[in-house]
Amino acid sequence: MKLSYWCIRGVLVGSLLFSGWTNAASRIDKIIDAVQKKYRSVKTLKIEFRQINRFQLTKTESEIFGTLFLGGKDNFRLETEDQVMVSDGKTFWRYNKLDQQVLIDYPKKEDQEVLFRDFLYDIKDKYFAELVEERKDGKKKIFVVKLIPRESDQSFFTSIKVWLEDRSWKIRRVIYQDYNENETEFQIEGMEINPQFRPATFQFSPPDGVEVVDLRFE
Repeated sequence: MKLSYWCIRGVLVGSLLFSGWTNAASRIDKIIDAVQKKYRSVKTLKIEFRQINRFQLTKTESEIFGTLFLGGKDNFRLETEDQVMVSDGKTFWRYNKLDQQVLIDYPKKEDQEVLFRDFLYDIKDKYFAELVEERKDGKKKIFVVKLIPRESDQSFFTSIKVWLEDRSWKIRRVIYQDYNENETEFQIEGMEINPQFRPATFQFSPPDGVEVVDLRFE
């Protein structure tokens, strides 16, 4: 029995589409493996960034500059113009400079998910990944990767987009989107790999005269 032209054409198109899909899946797997390998081998990381918050309901946005210090998966220090957040993996401190108040608590997911940590260390465990764009920036190739939480009910974000440099795997931009379509964008202005941190970097001593509220025992 002879196959019709349209039947053969359909088989060929289907084969090409499947081949394209498997190639794309293979490429994103290689990218994610390379990113995980790089950042899991990093002991410390310092990131200087510009943070832009976009609010969908009011169509407004705010901007702030900050520095993030990462000491592996559990230790971090985030300093911005109006607050300081610190965790040593066991205790979490949040110092609000405007209110002159320090909150002390156990580390919680909502205080840490936005700090680059999950997609640096646990991409495959926590996210589905998709390569959505490739572009050139001068001589450098940039990959845009979209991450969707595997357990949506356990995440505060519906998606994360990450701009990565090919080979160096340096992060250029990160955009988080929440369930209300608000966006938090981090534009990376400087990244230092394996800098030396003082032991006190991931501890916090409240300044004199500020209010201290310890939530661990309430």
